[in-house]
Parts: sequence; C-alpha cells; structure tokens
Amino acid sequence: MKKKAKKVLVGPLDWGLGHITRTIPIIEKLIERGHDVHTCGNEIAKKLYTEVFPNLTHRTILGYNPKYSSRNTQGWAMVRQSPKFFSVIKKEEKIANDLVEKFNYDIIISDNRYGLKSTKTTNIFICHQTEIMGPKVLKPLLRKINRNYINQFDFCWIPDTNQKINLSGKLSSFTNDSCFKIGPLSRFLNHNRISKQNKYKFTAILSGPEPQRSILESKIIHLFRQLPSKCAIIQGKPLSKNHKEQNIDFFAHLNKDKFLDTIHNSEIILCRSGYSNIMDFSALEKKVIFIPTPGQTEQEYLAKYHSKISNVTSIRQHEISLEKINSNTNTVIQPMYDEGLINLAFEKAML
Repeated sequence: MKKKAKKVLVGPLDWGLGHITRTIPIIEKLIERGHDVHTCGNEIAKKLYTEVFPNLTHRTILGYNPKYSSRNTQGWAMVRQSPKFFSVIKKEEKIANDLVEKFNYDIIISDNRYGLKSTKTTNIFICHQTEIMGPKVLKPLLRKINRNYINQFDFCWIPDTNQKINLSGKLSSFTNDSCFKIGPLSRFLNHNRISKQNKYKFTAILSGPEPQRSILESKIIHLFRQLPSKCAIIQGKPLSKNHKEQNIDFFAHLNKDKFLDTIHNSEIILCRSGYSNIMDFSALEKKVIFIPTPGQTEQEYLAKYHSKISNVTSIRQHEISLEKINSNTNTVIQPMYDEGLINLAFEKAML
C-alpha cells in the first residue's frame, strides 16, 4: 500500500557546510518517495540547496553563528557561547511551531539543530555524535545535556553503519530505542569513480567557523606558494568569488559536478577531519590528509581514530610543513554502505 505523501521540513545546523550537504541524500530520497520537502536555514544553506534542488521552497531562519577561538581552546570557546546557543534553541522552538502552524508540516528533520522541533509533528534528529566529546571536566555535563535534547525527538538518525569498524568510532556509541544507524550520508555515495591525470598536486578544502578557517587558509597558501606544482583551495565561502594567484586556483565554492571534477583532478586532498568530510572522502576513496581544528576534540578524536584504523595521515595545524604534506597517505576506510539501513529508518518514521 502506497504511503500518504508527507510535508517535510529539513533544517541543518549552520556550522560549516557539512551539515547542509549531508542532508542532500535525505532530501533526494524524500522526493523520490513523493514527499513535499521544504528546507530552512541561513543564506548559505539556501544557495547550496538551490544548486541541487532549484524548485524547493527554502525558509530563512536564524542560525547559531558559532565562533571558534584563535587558540587551542575550542571547548571553552563553545562554553562561553553557550548562553547564546541556549537562547537560539528556545527561539528555534518557537520558529518551528510557527512554521508548522502556518505551513502544516507533518515531519521536521533537524540536522543538529536542537530546537528545530514541534509538538505537532514527528521530529527527527540527525546526529553522529551521540557520545559527546569535549573538555574532560565538562564531559559529564555535556553528555547529559546532549542526551536530554536527543530524547526530546521521536527519532535520532545516526549516519553510520552497525559494523564494529565504522566511520564515527565511539562518537556514536550511545543509542536508545529511538536511535537508528542509517548508513553514511554523502552526496557522492553513488558517484562514478573517474581516473584522471592530476591537474593539482594538492587541493585543500576549508570549512568550519572563523577564525580557524582563515588561520588554516593562510598556512596552506604559504605552503602552496613554495611548490612548483599547481594547487587548488576550495574556500568554503559560497557567497564569494573564484580567483587565481600564482600557482593556486582559489574556488570560493563549487557545485557538486565541479567539486567532483576538481577532486578527481587532484592527487592529494587536505581537509579538516570533520565527520562530513570523512563520509565524503570515504565515498570518493581519495588520498587525504587530515588537519583537525586545534582544540576541537571531536575532530582530534576522528583524525586519531582514522590514523589508527586506516593509516590516514593526520597533521596538527601548527606542525604543517612541505615535508609532512608530501608524506605517504592512504584512503579513509570504506565501510559497506547498507541501503537497507536508511530504508528501515524511513519506514519507522512512516516516510
């Protein structure tokens, strides 16, 4: 029996671009099943969604607008901003209820937006970090807060596999009856792998909040200018413009096809060890070097974890050098993608 089409609102966190891009496979599957999908978020989310889904309705709502520390103290930087975050969460709940009242949504899918839920809808939370990382002294409190928010949703979808060796390691170790592994989420999972002669020796992909995005960019530019080879930097700034400087091509942002073409034309990728990057480069099977954001405990853990299980090179930001980026690298582990996991999650949510 064919299920009734639902009206679904999808809203990602404004914390880099990964939360936006990893919802793209979810939206594609929702549309494939005949559901009416709307998106919400900031102007960057609108631009990225419009590239892929030009006919979808997007609703602009407030963001968390996180700021990183310029030092190795990201956990404490987040703690200092927590009053702002809790305020946004409260406002988000009102926005969600107002949107549901006005547009009659049946389901809200929130990627790490703790307040994007309504008492009048089925609420789904996408999160790979159910076991929170943070400063050791704050871990028990952060874990309690995180689980309390997760428990307010009807379902928690974890983008990873049930295999013992997976992509998220112990980050997704906490589960309950409403938590389901749905398999990795990447817009590149079904891409055709293409072998090309490399145009670029290195391509660096920048992401995440300031000022750390710009700090890494400055270091990368300094290194690339010392090389005889052509290099590229994908800046993660969708509202800016492309340009060239000496041997470096700067891409403010690339759509999926141009991004893939650049990656396929690159010998080695340098990027943060954010979870969306890990899912993407697991799917793309490219040589990668991780540069975790200093003091960002989740990225530091993931870099160390993948260095151990699949021999991926990881370099601390303050230790980047030509010698280190020219070292031998390996691919991120490729876990088996199980289409059945996400289909099962959709069935349980009546989608």
